[in-house]
Amino acid sequence: MSNLQKLIVTARAGLALHEKISDDDWQAIARQCGAAEVEEIEQRIVSLRAELETVEDWDGDTLDEIHVAIYRFTQLLRLAKARSPNGF
Repeated sequence: MSNLQKLIVTARAGLALHEKISDDDWQAIARQCGAAEVEEIEQRIVSLRAELETVEDWDGDTLDEIHVAIYRFTQLLRLAKARSPNGF
């Protein structure tokens, strides 16, 4: 398990399945991201965008979930890069 995955799992600890990671927790994750985590976030966004191309139009729930994941990882990427003096 990557460090990014560990950070996300830790943030999800104690949450019910329907509960989302809070904005404060996303910010805490971003503060702990280094270059390796930023690279992984970028790769996840690329993979999620590619996955969108494989989902049928009728599968709106899956499309919505992927769009939310792309949004969250994009926000996380911005936060992580903003906290870095060299922007990774």
